[in-house]
Amino acid sequence: MNSSTYLIIIFSLLALNNSIAATNGPNTATKLGNVKGGDFKQAHSIISSKCSTCHSINKIDLALSAGKDMSKIQLEMEKRGAKLNTKEREVLGIYWKQGKPLKSK
Repeated sequence: MNSSTYLIIIFSLLALNNSIAATNGPNTATKLGNVKGGDFKQAHSIISSKCSTCHSINKIDLALSAGKDMSKIQLEMEKRGAKLNTKEREVLGIYWKQGKPLKSK
C-alpha cells in the first residue's frame, strides 16, 4: 500500500470515530458516570465528608453560586492535602459541571 492509501484509511477511521462519539452524546441526567440517574447524593456526601472538614457548606455553596471554577478549586485543595479517590473526583467533576447549589433555595 502506498502512503495515500494509508492516509485515506486513517481519515476514514477518524471520521467513523467522530460519528460514533457524536451519537453517544454528552452525559445526561441518566448517563453521568458514577453519578446515577441525576442523583447527586454521592456528591453531597463527598462534600460533607471531605470538604466540610475545613470549609463550611455555606462557603462551598457561595463559591458554586458565584460560578467559581470548582474543578480548579478542587485541584488546589488536593494540593493542600485533601484526599480524593478516582471515583470521588469523577462524581465531583460531574457535579461541579451541573452548577447546582448544595442547599435548596
